[in-house]
Amino acid sequence: MFFWIHDGRILPTTPPATSDRVHKIHPGGKSSPVSGEGSESQNAPSSSFLHRSPGDVYKEAAGPTEKTVYFLHEIMSQPAYALPSTETIAGCLDFMLEKRIRHLPITDAQGILVGFVSDRDILEKSKSYERDWPISDIMTKRVLVGAPQSEIRGVTKVLLEERIGCIPVVDDDNHPIGIVTRSDLLRLLLKYPNLNIIV
Repeated sequence: MFFWIHDGRILPTTPPATSDRVHKIHPGGKSSPVSGEGSESQNAPSSSFLHRSPGDVYKEAAGPTEKTVYFLHEIMSQPAYALPSTETIAGCLDFMLEKRIRHLPITDAQGILVGFVSDRDILEKSKSYERDWPISDIMTKRVLVGAPQSEIRGVTKVLLEERIGCIPVVDDDNHPIGIVTRSDLLRLLLKYPNLNIIV
């Protein structure tokens, strides 16, 4: 399930991707099994990586790590780093550099998500704003978030349709507990090459 949060309140409108039924994902490898005959020649290393078939490469890479992955909480980066809306622009930028992150949820005094900022936002807007001003002056107040039990296929579709790079994951009280970025999805594909998450 995905929904918009604006200034800490859930908006009644949901992303269009939630109207479609998104099926659970499963490994989608369709390569035919290797027969026993001639197995030595098939398993022998090729003289060049370029002469190997893509199916053999995927099969070798997947190996015993293949598994079924369904939900956001299985791949989200956690804990979710967050700062209060009273933090300064300079303080947020320093924090992001220290933690080596590019996206930062912003919360109120109760820890409820009220905004979101990226390193690009800060770098672009810091030219027009004083660095000691609160981050609430430049943060995005309408944030698309996901629930931990949201399906990975759904987040892939939402990221593409909304043209955004990440989605914060929140609990029932709208406290950020994790974040899913495009990099997380790419790492998932690298770890499980036969995994089909395309909607």
